Amino acid sequence: MALTKTAWDISVVNGHLVMECDVTHEATDEDSYTLKTPARTLDPTRSWILMVNTAGVTLDGSACPIDIWAGYADGFAMTGNEGGTIAANYGVEVAEAVIDDVKSVGLAVIIDPNYNGTTVQTALSGPVLGIRNCGTAPYYAIHLDGGSAMDETDKVCHYVIIQ
Repeated sequence: MALTKTAWDISVVNGHLVMECDVTHEATDEDSYTLKTPARTLDPTRSWILMVNTAGVTLDGSACPIDIWAGYADGFAMTGNEGGTIAANYGVEVAEAVIDDVKSVGLAVIIDPNYNGTTVQTALSGPVLGIRNCGTAPYYAIHLDGGSAMDETDKVCHYVIIQ
C-alpha cells in the first residue's frame, strides 16, 4: 500500500469552516481514503458539503465512487487497500456511493444529519449535487472506492469539507 495522506488543513473563510486534505495513490492501490476528520472541528449536527477531486485530476479509467465512514472513538482509523479490502478500527461505513464517480472530475455532495427525504446520489450524468443523511459521529473518513488497481500513478485527489 502506497497511500500518502496529508493531515486535514483547517481554516475559516467568510465565517465557514474549511477543511482540506490530499491523498496520493500508486497504481497498485485499489482504494484510497483520508485520515479521520480532526476532533472537535466538524459539527456533525449541522450540514456540510464534501467536495472530492476538486482539481479534476484523472485518477483512473474505471468508476471511482465515494463512500463515507464514521468513527466512534479516538482510535478510529481506516485500514487496507490492495485487494480492495477496506476496514476501520472503531468505525463503520455509513454511506455508500454518495458520489458515483470522481475518476476525472470534481464533484460534491451535501451531508445533512437532519435530511429525511429521498437519498440523492451526486452523479456524473446529473444531478450535479446530491444530498445524504449519514447520521452524526465524532469522526468521519472519506473513501474513494476504486474497485480495481488504479490506472494512474502518483495522482493526488484533493478533498474539501465546508461547513
